[in-house]
Amino acid sequence: MHVRSMLAVLSLLAALPACADPNAAAEIEIRRTNALAAISAVRDGYCALSPAVRARLQDAGEIDPALDSCSTPTETPLQETRP
Repeated sequence: MHVRSMLAVLSLLAALPACADPNAAAEIEIRRTNALAAISAVRDGYCALSPAVRARLQDAGEIDPALDSCSTPTETPLQETRP
């Protein structure tokens, strides 16, 4: 995962000037929305990896540990519910 590349895409999309043509502005907004959805999907896929796999990616230098914002799920005991 190349976080810098994704941030560059977001920066580019945010820096685009507003268009006078409503169709062009709508297309830019659609592209921005699609880029954000793709970034979110990559992040969700990365966070779905086990903590051990994420740690190996970090150790290999593929992921900057400072950018890893995935929370490790804590195990909560199941509680019985009474009707």
